[in-house]
Amino acid sequence: MSDPEGVNLPESLDVLVGFLGDEELTTRIARLEHELEGVRVGDIPSLLDAAKVDRRLLQSALVVRARLGRMNDLIHATAIALALPHLLEPDEQLVRPSLAAGNDPSRPFDAETERRVAEFKLSRWGGTDAMRKRQVFKDLVHLAANASGRRAELYVLGDRPIRFLRTSTSKASWGLDRSPRERAVFEERFGSLDRRICDFTADEGAHVALVDLEERLPAVFVGYDDPSEDEAPTASGP
Repeated sequence: MSDPEGVNLPESLDVLVGFLGDEELTTRIARLEHELEGVRVGDIPSLLDAAKVDRRLLQSALVVRARLGRMNDLIHATAIALALPHLLEPDEQLVRPSLAAGNDPSRPFDAETERRVAEFKLSRWGGTDAMRKRQVFKDLVHLAANASGRRAELYVLGDRPIRFLRTSTSKASWGLDRSPRERAVFEERFGSLDRRICDFTADEGAHVALVDLEERLPAVFVGYDDPSEDEAPTASGP
């Protein structure tokens, strides 16, 4: 991909840093909104000039998005890669790692060795977390249905995901209502979707180890939050 009008990545980053200063992006945009409020049209150009909002800023933002658009994937992949030496046994061999979402559909697990399969859910729960609840249950079902005979492990951030899986009285039908493939797997392997999530976790999913990485590897994960797993606004689940 060619950069527009010769604007390269280092220059683009400099432009963005100059625009942001010491503020976060959302804060900087909010301040720009406040500055524009009530301004007459003839005064807008000078205000934008003072705020460093110009065509070069637009071009720079486009370049950075094109070149670094999957930065969240890098964060997710790096976190898993840093965790693996501490989680695997000394002579264990990775078979099929899949560190970034969607990179290779033929690799069904985030980490796969000759001894275990593992999924990582690295977002920090805070609100209703409806989508995150669905995602962590989907991964539990995915791991529970694995018939390879290897250990199955679900790594999460904090105790809330584990508490949800062990105590939720929501039905599997709700947990998988946006995952048609896992719904089909559940019905084929485990039966009726009318089953409560807590009952599934205690029974069919009991062999899947639920591991809080914040507790297991605090040096890496205390204070960590993976923005690539942030949920979109959605209605709260049961």
